[in-house]
Amino acid sequence: MERQVTQLKFTLSNMGLNEYQASTLAHLIYLGETKATNLSKASGVPNARIYGVLDELSQKGLLIVRPGRPALYSPLTPAEIADALVSASRQEIRQQLTVIEDYRDGFEEVASSIFMKAGTGEVRTGLIRIVSVGNVSMDETRKMYRSAEKTLIISTRAMEYIDKVREDLEEAVGKGVDIKVLMRKPDSLSSDDASKQGMNLAALKEVLGGDAQIKYSPEVEIRGCVVDHEVGGKALFLVEEEGVPFFLREAAVTSHPGVVKALGSMLMLKWKFDSE
Repeated sequence: MERQVTQLKFTLSNMGLNEYQASTLAHLIYLGETKATNLSKASGVPNARIYGVLDELSQKGLLIVRPGRPALYSPLTPAEIADALVSASRQEIRQQLTVIEDYRDGFEEVASSIFMKAGTGEVRTGLIRIVSVGNVSMDETRKMYRSAEKTLIISTRAMEYIDKVREDLEEAVGKGVDIKVLMRKPDSLSSDDASKQGMNLAALKEVLGGDAQIKYSPEVEIRGCVVDHEVGGKALFLVEEEGVPFFLREAAVTSHPGVVKALGSMLMLKWKFDSE
């Protein structure tokens, strides 16, 4: 059982608790309702620190205190503890974002006033930036859809994420952006995936309306989007890798004019000559 308690302590540390907090809570979950002195002995947290640690855990909403002499401490259910940790992390992230946003204008003002003033070098655009596939790449995709002014080319397997980008696509449609969507041919997908693609396609047509430009290709070697490739623009792309889960993949983001134009030109050639 000690091995499971140690594993639980390690997991709680990864979920945001410090060493003393994680050890105390892990042993409290194991022991159930108990006194602070018992927790100190079981967890290895010094007696001089245990009351402060228990107070910290109480303020985080991770345990129940029954006043008395001595006070008794009880754990919440595992699901309740997990919910409380998630909620606390979200609040902490919001506070961190607020602080950063408060400093942003001042940073840009001061940094702009000294930017490259000491040298004669020119600003160079980075070639690519690697991001993880998942929430990060989806956030980048949504920003690109919203930033589109003239053209938006989307290369996708089945538009599985239509619900997440619906509002961003609607914004692009409202600005009169020329949107082209290149998808995998249904007969190149499994019957289950083809069925899902059909539902996503219906939702996509609803967003794009009468101006929908959608084509199919036997293969979609590169997935992602290219925005305004003729006038600078941006692009996000990843190589199609059948069978490789998303958490093992990486995507590339670029605003380099040459790379963006090349990607846009490549997808336009595929649109004209390798799709129907």
